[in-house]
Amino acid sequence: MSLTKTKTGTTVDPRTWLVHLLIGVAAIIFVHSNMGGLLLFAWSMLLQLTMRKGQYLLPFLFAYIVLTGFAWIGVQLLPDDRFYFLGLAFSNMGVIGRKAMVPLSFAICLAKEPTGSLLASLQAMRLPKAVGIGLAVLLRFFPTIGGEYRAIRASQRFREIGVGVVHTLTHLPSTVEYILIPLILRTTKVAEELSASMTVRGVRFSGETISYRPVRFTGKDAALCAMAVLIPAAVFLLERRGVF
Repeated sequence: MSLTKTKTGTTVDPRTWLVHLLIGVAAIIFVHSNMGGLLLFAWSMLLQLTMRKGQYLLPFLFAYIVLTGFAWIGVQLLPDDRFYFLGLAFSNMGVIGRKAMVPLSFAICLAKEPTGSLLASLQAMRLPKAVGIGLAVLLRFFPTIGGEYRAIRASQRFREIGVGVVHTLTHLPSTVEYILIPLILRTTKVAEELSASMTVRGVRFSGETISYRPVRFTGKDAALCAMAVLIPAAVFLLERRGVF
């Protein structure tokens, strides 16, 4: 009993991450300045550090720095008519990529939640069962495809295909072809296996979804959701008033 209480008190309700994900998407749409985007990113990383022990902190920081470099290179190339479209592509890649990292950090937290807990939480929100199933499948599908991609790249390196950055760039069309075709075939196979797995688990049967793990919306969840509203709202108001 004490173990159950401890786990319940330390975990976060999946609905909390869903609220953060939706607010994160809205925040990157309405906040346009570089400083505002940086503050939103800092907020998401601080949440990662406190709630997920900084498991993805370093990869996110590295990706943010790389995308910032892309944006800077794109801005430098824009004045030159010969490289205008290349500069536009680099700058858009950097800006959009940095914005997308905010909701992506919350989507990763949501994807780490057990499927049963996620479905039970969405059912408690009175959402249709099809919505919960679709969201659970979506969150599980991309990590699976990422694993398949890593397996394909490992197989290519074993056969000395696409080894090194220079070799990959010089043989980019063939490298992409060797990655894309197996990935499409594996995606089809994964979809079939996922459909069979869902059928075996009784997805087609109507009824209430019960989670093995306790699902409760606690005061900590309410505080996190309140902060998820207040912090982006404060950044948006400061931007509108010309503070940055």
